[in-house]
Amino acid sequence: MQARWRGSHRKQGPRRSAGSGAQKGVAWVEIHQLEYFLAIAQYRSFSKAALEISVSQSTLSQQIQKLEEELGVTLFVREPRTVRLSPAGEEFQRYAAHILEEIQRCRVAMQDYAQFRRGQLRLGAIATIAYLGFHTVIREFIEAYPGVLVEMVEGTTDDLLRAMQAARVDAAFISAPFADGFAVQFYPLVEDEVVALLPAGHPLAHQASIRWRDLAGEKFLLLNASASFRNALLEACRASGFSPHILLSSNHEMVREFVEEAAGVCLMGRRIAQTLATPATAMVPVRPPVRRVNGLAVPRLRQLPPTTERFRDFVLSFSHHPTGMRARSANSAK
Repeated sequence: MQARWRGSHRKQGPRRSAGSGAQKGVAWVEIHQLEYFLAIAQYRSFSKAALEISVSQSTLSQQIQKLEEELGVTLFVREPRTVRLSPAGEEFQRYAAHILEEIQRCRVAMQDYAQFRRGQLRLGAIATIAYLGFHTVIREFIEAYPGVLVEMVEGTTDDLLRAMQAARVDAAFISAPFADGFAVQFYPLVEDEVVALLPAGHPLAHQASIRWRDLAGEKFLLLNASASFRNALLEACRASGFSPHILLSSNHEMVREFVEEAAGVCLMGRRIAQTLATPATAMVPVRPPVRRVNGLAVPRLRQLPPTTERFRDFVLSFSHHPTGMRARSANSAK
């Protein structure tokens, strides 16, 4: 291994030859030189050490000589049939052993990250992930990689895209359409059509489907969603000749309670409506359909961080599996 550590915090100048020693206060030491040094110290013989670590004795001698010249000290006292550590060598032995131990710990730690036994994933998600089946893939990823700490960040699509742009989240489950200008790669996973959630006693509640103009004059209850999706709904209303009267915008449970109390109607994805529906509500498709696509967004980078890349690949593989999100969503829409 040709890594080096520098024995001083002074600014590095031009690379010096080994013969310049430590006159400038900087000593370069290569890791394999530490390994050679400790082997000789252990076996008290250049020939035995060379045999044990599978290098030639001449290479070993040259590297130790280079090390001594670089440090500016004599590490070994050469005797006719053996070698022993000099006082400087005895102290250097403690440092060398400690350095190699730390390097090994570093290798193990980095292997844990490389093999995803350790890591961190800051995952953004819209509030509807449970309705869309995304919670299942998150749970299975955690089970597959228990050493990866997954930190969930909830927000609207717009909030999560801004968080990703600011590098506060690594990946996010969001809904499209969303605003342009965000440097993200979006992977569609679940497509949904917009339906109207109506009070059970509403005159339109038992229709097979309704048209947008049928909702003119209704009070609208909007879900907290991306500005682009909200604009798509408002544009569908305007294209049908009316501007909707928006009563409030809130979370799913609050909106459902208002619908049950006949305070207004709400437009949302079919799968979410199926989960929220109660005997006091009715779900009716709206024509022409407006579709909402839900999926995974990651930063548009030349090379994603390893954990983010692994999560993306895991999600995409899971979504195409017969028991994955697409299958679950299709079954729930029946």
